[in-house]
Amino acid sequence: MLLAGIVLGLLAGLAAGGRLDNLLAVRLRLTLLIFLALALRLGTEAALQRDVALADQYRVPLLGIAYGALIVALWANRSRPGIGLALVGTALNATAILVNGGFMPVWDQALAAAQLEPADILSPIHFLLSTTDPVEFLRQAGPLGDVIPIPVPIIRNVLSVGDLLLAIGIGFFVFASLLRAPRPDTTETAGATIGGPGEGSIEGPIAVAGGGGHAHRIRPATALTSGLAETIALERSI
Repeated sequence: MLLAGIVLGLLAGLAAGGRLDNLLAVRLRLTLLIFLALALRLGTEAALQRDVALADQYRVPLLGIAYGALIVALWANRSRPGIGLALVGTALNATAILVNGGFMPVWDQALAAAQLEPADILSPIHFLLSTTDPVEFLRQAGPLGDVIPIPVPIIRNVLSVGDLLLAIGIGFFVFASLLRAPRPDTTETAGATIGGPGEGSIEGPIAVAGGGGHAHRIRPATALTSGLAETIALERSI
């Protein structure tokens, strides 16, 4: 679902006239932490898929560190469009997984509504949640698990609320970044400034009128009176 959100955001942004170089120019905070968190999350799942005993033994701390680091990095970038929504989605998924000891619940009724079978759950992080007791369903963080069926061929799946928010948030971030041109760096120019706002200003090196036959220059829009300009032009002292 996350990949689908990125692709949709990319296509929508380009269709709206966005530019790829705008997206590439975006500078996120704690970028290294984001990549390390994703690597730990995916690496843990890959190790569990291969029945690595150590990964299974430390499943909860590994996933907790991965999600915790990702939440910290997203929080640091929450001012970016869509990142706040992605942060909420990540926090919801982390809550569901940690409450269940490192497993994400998949509601059996949502699985059936998506026309999938329990055998279709291939991820070592997911487990089938089958209960008719509302209290037990809440105790196992069922509402935060995979409860949204997608019975569409090819993309048939079951999603959590966190997955949906994460995909929408990242998709919107990509869309907005494509359309938003990077801010140019502002540098202060050396030189004196005379006059306040609305009074006109003189910036940069300005030759002051005086005797001795020296050349004099007046920069445009300096708010000097015409009489002063004439005086300088005649090379008389002010």
